[in-house]
Amino acid sequence: MYNIATKTSCPYCSYKRYWKLRRAKYKCKKCRREYSTRSYVAGVTAAADDWQRCLDIFLKQRAVQAVSQETGMSYAKTQKMLTFVRRAMLEDEPPAFSSICEANETFVGGQWKNKRRHIRRSTPARSGQGTFKSPVTGVYSRQLKQVRVRAIEQRTGVLYWAFVRSCLTKNAVLYTDGFKMNRGLKNRFGIAHEYVDHDAGEFVRGDIHTNAIEGFWGYLKRNLASIGGIRRDRLPLFVGEFVWRFNYRTLTHEQRVERLLKLLNNRTIGGNM
Repeated sequence: MYNIATKTSCPYCSYKRYWKLRRAKYKCKKCRREYSTRSYVAGVTAAADDWQRCLDIFLKQRAVQAVSQETGMSYAKTQKMLTFVRRAMLEDEPPAFSSICEANETFVGGQWKNKRRHIRRSTPARSGQGTFKSPVTGVYSRQLKQVRVRAIEQRTGVLYWAFVRSCLTKNAVLYTDGFKMNRGLKNRFGIAHEYVDHDAGEFVRGDIHTNAIEGFWGYLKRNLASIGGIRRDRLPLFVGEFVWRFNYRTLTHEQRVERLLKLLNNRTIGGNM
């Protein structure tokens, strides 16, 4: 099992000479900053065993309160650790896809009637003027059976096209629905692109369909609904978590814990969290 190593040198400048201080702390002789012999991961001081137990419980139960109770750590510290875990999951994307891929967009969020009362009173309902839900764009690889998903801020063709193009290699073949943003992909990027026109009642034409990515949206929305309310600025973290769980679903529990530990080991002090 992979373990997060304790620091044998300064975590800020990697200098190996130090002064020994009280309470198992050290002071670097080069940059004059203090550090501890305990593991620094993503700016959180915790022992390697704490991180491993945290990940073990999180991948099984995922609730912050359950992880906090079983590990004996405070709720605030556990919540901070799991936030860094979700950020690591969000960045652990598969490489650009080749072969046949499917692209689609969906919206996630609660209904207007379920918003908090002060939100409904202060913000007028947008009847006939769009939705308050957040747009989420995804690309599914039929060959790898993996997805790359992004929660975008605004539903614009520029953001949509930029993300879809970043997920594909030049040899990729893209299938989408017939929405107007999708119809210009072939002319804009020169990629092999076909679409099915859902508005005309066409959902499958030979191998051309978007059933796989639609199935993933069902998986994503069921898991997001089980959480309850999610702040809009935190949505990308939770989307990234379930994308990671989906992409690495074939790994054993021990392999997934080991993969996350390796990701966290690279997010030491000085990293941009």
